[in-house]
Amino acid sequence: MNDELNLLPDVDDALNGLGPMVHQLAGKSVLVTGARGFLGRFVVAALIRANEFLTTPCHIYALDSHATGLDDKREDLRNVPNLKFIQHDVTHAGVKTLAPSPLNYVWHLAGIASPYWYSKLPLQTIDVAVSGTRNMLALAAISGAKFLFTSSSEIYQTANVVPTPESYVGAVPSLSGRSCYDVSKLMAETLCYTMATIGLLHVNIVRLFNSYGVTMGEHDRRILPRIASAMVAKRSLTIHSQPGGRLPSRTYTPVANTLSGLLRVALSAEPLDGRDTNGVYNLGLDSPELTVPELCSRITKITGREIAYEFKPAPENYVSEPLRRCPDVTRLRALGFLPVTELDEGLKRFFDFALATYKGEV
Repeated sequence: MNDELNLLPDVDDALNGLGPMVHQLAGKSVLVTGARGFLGRFVVAALIRANEFLTTPCHIYALDSHATGLDDKREDLRNVPNLKFIQHDVTHAGVKTLAPSPLNYVWHLAGIASPYWYSKLPLQTIDVAVSGTRNMLALAAISGAKFLFTSSSEIYQTANVVPTPESYVGAVPSLSGRSCYDVSKLMAETLCYTMATIGLLHVNIVRLFNSYGVTMGEHDRRILPRIASAMVAKRSLTIHSQPGGRLPSRTYTPVANTLSGLLRVALSAEPLDGRDTNGVYNLGLDSPELTVPELCSRITKITGREIAYEFKPAPENYVSEPLRRCPDVTRLRALGFLPVTELDEGLKRFFDFALATYKGEV
């Protein structure tokens, strides 16, 4: 794999966690949207890596618009056997003329997930989740492919049941700075459900919980890149508190676990069938659940570098931020999923990368 970033530790952890299951990809065709985004880049890297030992290589179609992802002109995808890069916006029709039929798998990862970016691009965020998902579902239907959609833990809003199971129904506000992301993910799930039940498609949904890894750029502005940027600049980190001084808590998922779980669902899960939330999977770690100061303390022990921080009231676009986020992963475990990378090892990999490459600009 010709890649300026070292993705192999996470990719190899994920593939090792799958065992023989990965051989189901032999000779198959896979289209990945959002291929140059954070998670998409790992998925494509995993497929490239798998082709090194599959008896018959899979054919990879990596699709991205470069809206907020890497703009490196795909140097690391040049001259990769059995891979075609497609620069295309999933909100536009016409991708079926660029990819072959039949496809075996369509994995729809494209989306605008960072609060910084979706607050700047709210209409685009809605479009990629709703119009993009509808277009990719149509492509899957035409080509007879199994469809996987990456949703978000944000659809639960602030859950009263923690760890939160897939059956929990949140109360997502439609009139907040986060609604463009949260509500559009809900609508995309409804599109998936509808196509699965009336269109006879094989559809799965994974709800991602705070995944992180080495490809996250400094300008992503989610919490781990923000911490790393502050460390590089030797400035104080701002931590947003909720009314009453309450601090949100999260579980954090090293990307190797996200990748392993996503591939396991794509290759082995039963589809949506109209009964409750069958075919839907939380994807994340269920412990430890940490506030940002607790996370900073853990990072200090790993890196040996102190992190200064100060508390400020949350800005308007954070007021509706969920207070707790922790998944019930019983359903994912029933597929045979086990974590392949522990939290501290994931943090070490990320901060080794970020502290060496970030410029302290955010």
